[in-house]
Amino acid sequence: MFKRLSQSLFEASIKSAYRRRLKERGARAEGVFWASRASQIARFDQALTDMKYEFGSPSFSLADIGCGYGALFGYIRSTPVWNQIDYSGVDITPEMVRYCKREHPAEKDRFSLGRLPKHPVDFAVFIGTFNLCHTDDYQLWEDYILSQLAASWARVRYGLILNITSLETAKIKNNIFYVNPEGFADKLATLFGPVNTTPTKFVSQDTTYIVSKEI
Repeated sequence: MFKRLSQSLFEASIKSAYRRRLKERGARAEGVFWASRASQIARFDQALTDMKYEFGSPSFSLADIGCGYGALFGYIRSTPVWNQIDYSGVDITPEMVRYCKREHPAEKDRFSLGRLPKHPVDFAVFIGTFNLCHTDDYQLWEDYILSQLAASWARVRYGLILNITSLETAKIKNNIFYVNPEGFADKLATLFGPVNTTPTKFVSQDTTYIVSKEI
């Protein structure tokens, strides 16, 4: 579905962009291209609430794919309702993983370099992971996204949670990738399984997808 050379080029660009941004802005929402801390937390809450609903309790395991500087882990640890979650974080940018290990030395083994869960988990979550686009070719970036989701699909027991920017007309605008909510849901359903789609609360032009395995 997605050529290895294209993946290699994309990931070189991704690593370079995030390495530079972390150095310039530091370990904060803006340091991983988020518009604000408020929108970051809103997306966290939406994804965690959806996983709790799917699983039937707040006691589940997740792999945070594209974990960046570990903001989701910090939020889980500081929010009592989510403390039962068994978290692991994965990122392709070495500087991000090293930062997480330094920041959480007692739990450094929770963080690893890579692009998919390092062991089976209940859910793999992609919160804004693919919003910043590294090409002008819409179809090429969409193929990259789908290939990354497919890589994690085999290692999840319950499903994938994907948060992504969206508009009525799918496009790339100012280096941000926007899907058409219904059209993208159809593609996910065809490739993986049942899909629930919901607008992300308190975040405009943003959609959260829950892709479930039939257990």
